[in-house]
Amino acid sequence: MSVDGEDAATDPIHSSLSQLEESDFERFDPPADVWERIEASIAGDPVTSPKEPPSRMIPASTIVEYWIDANDNVADVGQSWADFARDNDAPELVVPASDRALWTYFESDEIRDLWRLLVERVRALQTGVEVPLRCDAPDARRWFDMTITPERNGGVHFRCVLVFEETRPTVSLLDIQSERDNGVRPVPLCSWCARGQHGPRWLEVEALVRVTRLLERAVMPPISHGICTSCRDQMSAELLVPGAVGESTVDPSNP
Repeated sequence: MSVDGEDAATDPIHSSLSQLEESDFERFDPPADVWERIEASIAGDPVTSPKEPPSRMIPASTIVEYWIDANDNVADVGQSWADFARDNDAPELVVPASDRALWTYFESDEIRDLWRLLVERVRALQTGVEVPLRCDAPDARRWFDMTITPERNGGVHFRCVLVFEETRPTVSLLDIQSERDNGVRPVPLCSWCARGQHGPRWLEVEALVRVTRLLERAVMPPISHGICTSCRDQMSAELLVPGAVGESTVDPSNP
């Protein structure tokens, strides 16, 4: 049912539209993922599992490797290690100290203990495990598959392969060059799924930035790296169940 006042207001628009011809229009195709974006905005903030990267896979273009000895010191690194450290603003890691234990690089006791359990399992069972994880850059989401395998004399080999990368607008919270306000509480980020903690919830970092209104700040809060409750529970359960972490049999006599 129409209202006379509304009809009068829209008459000039209808008149103008009736004079347009097909040649007056130009076709613009929407982005291929527009429906995915719309669906995600309706569904709310998605929770992406570190074990389920998006289906649009890319050829592995980045492989980062390193080895620890029986004393857990970083004994060697692969050819891409230095480049990856530089690209991720970590010049102090370009040449890691040979007498520094791997565990000293972790700031969270909880995540340090989980990695130690993984390494102890690999050594004790002489069986490799595969661990999927997120390792985002400020301007990209990145999913890696890490393989941890036993070597001779108690050594352990870590091999990280990039399986998916998706660009996004730069997130200043993740930019190591951003100025930090060390007088405020750090924002906890999960080292497995890359989500950030906001109260009792763990959110994708873009959602975290939005709800905490970080874009309105000139100075970013510091960040701390740990593990979210769902990843912790999942990893703890899998460490107790043989074969549940994606094991691959490795012959330590033929590394």
